[in-house]
Amino acid sequence: MTEISRRVLPFMAIVAIIAAACTPAGSASTAQSPSPSAAASVSVAPSVTPIAPPTSLVKAGELSSCVDIEYSPMEYYAANDPNTPIGFDVESFQAVAAKLGLTAKVVSTTFDGLMPDLQAKRCDVVWSALYISDDRLKVADAAPYYATSQGIMVPAGNPLNIKSAADLCGKKVAFQASGLVETRISAASKDCTNAGKAAIATQGYPKVADEYQQIVLGRVDAVWEIDTSMADFMGKNPDKFEIAYILDKDNTFGVYYGKGLTDLGTALTASLLALKDDGTLAAIATKNNLNPANLDVIK
Repeated sequence: MTEISRRVLPFMAIVAIIAAACTPAGSASTAQSPSPSAAASVSVAPSVTPIAPPTSLVKAGELSSCVDIEYSPMEYYAANDPNTPIGFDVESFQAVAAKLGLTAKVVSTTFDGLMPDLQAKRCDVVWSALYISDDRLKVADAAPYYATSQGIMVPAGNPLNIKSAADLCGKKVAFQASGLVETRISAASKDCTNAGKAAIATQGYPKVADEYQQIVLGRVDAVWEIDTSMADFMGKNPDKFEIAYILDKDNTFGVYYGKGLTDLGTALTASLLALKDDGTLAAIATKNNLNPANLDVIK
């Protein structure tokens, strides 16, 4: 594994340097649908060539998305309305639904319940900042939509001089459990012990807010997270943290849908491309302080 070292960077710059993203899911959860007002309306221009809406939907005329709504700036609740999910993923999903002439329904679930809920047909898609991974592709198909990567965040000044995965040996590192980050940090820890060094003292948490709280309280030496999330957190906590290094490993966020549902996959891909080409997704990205250039994975 190679890394590109980085110091503190502006929000847009952090997100711009890297490409691709997210994580495997596990057990089931209780899916809850927000009130009808919970999905803000999105207005999109009609396509010159109409895109055929999918027919294999959980409910005719409605496109539903399972989302773990706690991952700003991708999905989170509006500060002035705790029942309204917003963010890049939510607003992009709503734009796709509008492009297809369908009603958008956001289904709130937990991170480890996202893929099980999709398999149980509690929603049509999972649009929740999940990496496209081999494990997930065994049970679902995916359409790529945003490039990103992972990095290591440390206190400002990088007091332990962490510049590579090898520097994490014997250090306490927080991360969100049940995902690709956990797979990679476990592999890095194994590399430590294979080299005769102390393992990484890994601390996995179910929610991103919990892992960040550990570094705020000084209980861990670093946080291993996705670039978009770290940039958002650092923007809300200026001058307190910095990026020690970014993993030079490409990944991509994907919209997951039922295995073999080609009508849904075709509609999603066509809608994403149309919304990218007409500038809708770029506007949503800019609104959420994300780099529109990372939308180039949509083809």
